[in-house]
Parts: sequence; structure tokens; C-alpha cells
Amino acid sequence: MKRKLLILSGVLILAVLAGCSAPTAPDDSDDETSDPIEAPAEWPDRNVLDGDLREGESKDNLEYRNETAGEEIQFSPKEMNESTLPENENERELVIYGREIMENTSEELPEHVGNELSCASCHGGSELGMSQGMVGQDINMIPLVGTHADLPEWTSRRDRMRDSRQRLMGCFDRSMNSQDSEEGTPEYDSREMQAMEAYMQWLSEGVPTKGQPYWSHLNKAEGDERVPVEEINPVRGAELYLENCASCHGDDGQGIEDTATALWGPDSFNDGAGMSRIYTSSAFIREAMPYGAPHTLTDWRDVQDIAGFMNGHDRPEFVGKEDDFPTTGPPEEGVYYERTQEDLGYDMNPMQKKLELAGIPTGTESLSEDDIPDDVDRYDQPLREESLDETDD
Repeated sequence: MKRKLLILSGVLILAVLAGCSAPTAPDDSDDETSDPIEAPAEWPDRNVLDGDLREGESKDNLEYRNETAGEEIQFSPKEMNESTLPENENERELVIYGREIMENTSEELPEHVGNELSCASCHGGSELGMSQGMVGQDINMIPLVGTHADLPEWTSRRDRMRDSRQRLMGCFDRSMNSQDSEEGTPEYDSREMQAMEAYMQWLSEGVPTKGQPYWSHLNKAEGDERVPVEEINPVRGAELYLENCASCHGDDGQGIEDTATALWGPDSFNDGAGMSRIYTSSAFIREAMPYGAPHTLTDWRDVQDIAGFMNGHDRPEFVGKEDDFPTTGPPEEGVYYERTQEDLGYDMNPMQKKLELAGIPTGTESLSEDDIPDDVDRYDQPLREESLDETDD
């Protein structure tokens, strides 16, 4: 019997949130901001510890979102106190400051955040009632335990290696839309960036280097579970949103104060973030939402339709998005990329087109049941050739 390794650390997802054979977190690395890291001569072994928990029936019922599920390694968040913090006073201060930043990023660093999101919005531990333990230590969100131990890593979004600070900078660039802030993304060597890196390292103490814990990253739809983008039905997703999401995120998707954050519009992530991709955001919805009752929306069709609805809306445009995925091209799920739209035969975001054909608002207007058309099934089709002008008439 394998010897158990008890990890005295806290939890890891987005989009940036993107890993080994298991699907990855949202990839939020904008890599123009610093020089690339030289790729290693030999790629490290990135096998997922207790990876079988992500396969077969376990994958369907989300057994791996359990602190005691693993046989090789278990998830055990630690507390921040004298016995767990570094002895060096400067390092200790950095770890504590890093936690403060990641817990309330938009409040701690308003000059660097262009919306109302924080690291905790995806990784758990916020002050919005969406927290179990410290930021990054909620196994039902995208836990950060073990993330630092698995870096640096390769990112196909910019065809390069990235380290932990570059990954954090990407989250500012995209998920927290720093391009619309006063001072932009924190500098690579800033105290703020070092503090967040120190906190992530502290969370990962005890996790084997280059070994991904079973709880990290998100399982995306595969095979028959994956609905082709052009067949995703954001109009049905609007119905499901009202039933399952609006009570926290609002009928207008702008969040409810002290409850949850905005999902689109000027205060949300921009269109270059990992969560702006259909299969990535649907995986997050399936594994983490509704908060407090996760794993209740486990039907792959349902979560992909909701993700289609969410990403059929207006959101800030990421400057430099055209430089993403230089070798492979944007993935099919990247509906905000013009190259993807062209490949799918559209002249606009296909999710937005279907919503507009249905007369459903794609800005920050409120959504009501009266906005949902009677013939919802019609929007299972690509509808590439349908004209919005004819609808307006």
C-alpha cells in the first residue's frame, strides 16, 4: 500500500487559469511583460498524483474535490501562525502581505486592478462569503496549494516558459483587467509581486516539486461530453442562469454587493482571460458553482450552455489578444478571438449572435423570464447564416 503524504498546505484553478494530461486552470499569462525563461533541456515529469481520481466514474461525480480522497497525497490546509510562518522576519512579512493582497486584490491594489475582482474570486477565501479557509485553500474552488511547486511551466498562449510571477502578472493583465487601471500590472520585481509569490510558495510547502496534486486544475469536457461551440445554446443558458446563478450574480450579471462578483461588463474579467473561453468557464461552473452547493450543476450540456450565455456578453477587450496562441491559433472555445470566429464561419462572437437573434440583452441590462423566447431549441443550431438585420426588422 502506498505511503500517504500529508500536505500541510493550502489549495489550487483560471484560468488561470492551463497542465499535464489533466485539463488545466485558466491560463492568464500575458508574457510581453517580462523576458522569457529558457526552456529546460528535458521536460519534467508532470504526472498527476492520484491522477486516477480524475478518470472514469470519479471524473463524473467529482470525488477528487474531497480533502481525503487521495492515497498518495491528501489535501490539508494549514493555518497561518508562528509555527507555520517563516522564521526570517522579512520573509514572514512578505507571506502575510501576499495573503492580504490575494484575498482582497481590488481593495489592496486598486491602482493595479481595472475591475472589482480579486485572486480570491476564483481561488476562494474572499470576503464575499465565498471562503473556506484562507485564499487559495478552498478545495471546491481553484485551490492554489501545489501551484508554486509545479512552476515554471510551458504556456502555449505565448509559446514560452513562465514562472510564478509571470503567471501572476498574467492574472492581473487579463482576469483583473489591469490595462484599465491607473498604474497597470505590478512590476516583476515589485514588493507586491514578491509577496504574492512568497504566499504561493508558503501554500505549496510539502507538495512534491513538479508533481501536480489531484485537486489542482479543472476537468474540461471531452469526447461526447464536449458540445461543439457552434451547437452550444446560450439562450437555454440564459434560462439556466436565471434558475441557478442570478441569485448571487444578479439578473444583470453585475454581481450583488457582499455576495458575488460581476460575470461580464466593465467590472469583470476581459476577453483575453481564461474564463472567457467556453470549455474553461464551463468546467469552473461545474466544479465550483453555485458557491456553497458545488457539484449540483454536473450535466455537461447545462454548464456549457451557461458558459455560452456568460461569454456572449460585452466585456473589456484585452489589448494584445491577437498575439495569443502564435503557433496553434486560438482554441475553438475562444469565442472572443476573431480568428476563432472566422474559423467557425462567423463575423462576430457566435454566442453573442445567438443571444441577439433571440432578443436577449448582451450588455449590463437586467435579464427576465420574459426575455426568453418560446422556441429555445432553435438555438442549438449554428445559425451562421441568420441575419441580425432581419431580426431587427
